[in-house]
Amino acid sequence: MEFVLLFLLIFTVFLILYKWSEGVSWEEALWQGWQTFTTVGYGNQPARTLEGRIVTMVLSTMGIAVLAGIFSEIFEHRRLMVEKKNLGLMKNPIKDGYVIFNFPEIHQGFNFINELRTVERNVGICIVDNNLERLPETIAILPNIHFIKGSPLIRDTYERSRITDNKAVIIFPNKPSVSNSDGETKTIVDLVTKFVKSVPGCQTRIVHILADPRNAWMFQDGYSTQVSERFELLAVVQELQDKYSAEIIETLLTNSRGASLKTVTPRDIIGWTWEEFVQRSIAVSRRTNLPCNPLALIKNGENNACPSLDDVIESGDCISVITFSNFKWDKFEKELVKMGTQVRRPDENSTNNHSPEASRNKIS
Repeated sequence: MEFVLLFLLIFTVFLILYKWSEGVSWEEALWQGWQTFTTVGYGNQPARTLEGRIVTMVLSTMGIAVLAGIFSEIFEHRRLMVEKKNLGLMKNPIKDGYVIFNFPEIHQGFNFINELRTVERNVGICIVDNNLERLPETIAILPNIHFIKGSPLIRDTYERSRITDNKAVIIFPNKPSVSNSDGETKTIVDLVTKFVKSVPGCQTRIVHILADPRNAWMFQDGYSTQVSERFELLAVVQELQDKYSAEIIETLLTNSRGASLKTVTPRDIIGWTWEEFVQRSIAVSRRTNLPCNPLALIKNGENNACPSLDDVIESGDCISVITFSNFKWDKFEKELVKMGTQVRRPDENSTNNHSPEASRNKIS
């Protein structure tokens, strides 16, 4: 700033002296001043009087030093801003992104960021941590990543994080292997909740990851959604899309609370459309009391969780279903084929059932 003020002062004095000594217009004095100060020296109209030449010599000499100082200040300021950002001292510039409290270990953090950006490409992510001096280089070089160093017990940490300007706050345990770290997580959840509720209409969601499932009681009736620590890479990402997905995915993956995922290989229903399979599955499940919820069609190793109703089940395909551990696919598939009638299509008014073969003829 001092160099800028000095530049303006010297340049103004030169304009006055040059106009007085050379008898030129203000426009010409301004043009000559710029040429001289920057040492470009186009020479369009060089000074002719002794006084004008002396002023030009003095200005050009001073210009070298002053301009060098100005550019040095600019580069130094930029360097300091970059350093302050790397040290986590700058305010979070990201909006409509995610704020992560307590950075996990590098491999887990890198995978988690990639998971988020699989759903939302290049979404902004701000990492808040009081134990890091700066982000690991592997994370810091990623685009649209910001770091804030600050204690979770200081108000300024939350203000610099701008949590209410972002769509979700994700709180990892400070020490994932230590049960007591859930106590600190609870503190952060309560403070983040306080900030979120202080802004009318704020839609920022709060997610916390437990280190110990036994500590879930601390978060009951809270504003935050709970996710077990070992499922954060899948369940948290799903939760960020809607309120209930985390719990659903965790229930399926634990494979211990009711239904779970199962992959089956069709043999007798080759040639059926996905619509025929889904409709017949509902009918057979109802009749035999063998719950089976079709989830995805797998072709050439590629999962399609939302296949077209007209997609045909071919040899080599697999089907992902949600069912119980005692489910017998061979028995269920035989019931599908054996069933002599098919439930009517949703868009048909007729109550008559018809076979899968008739459905295929109708589609064709």
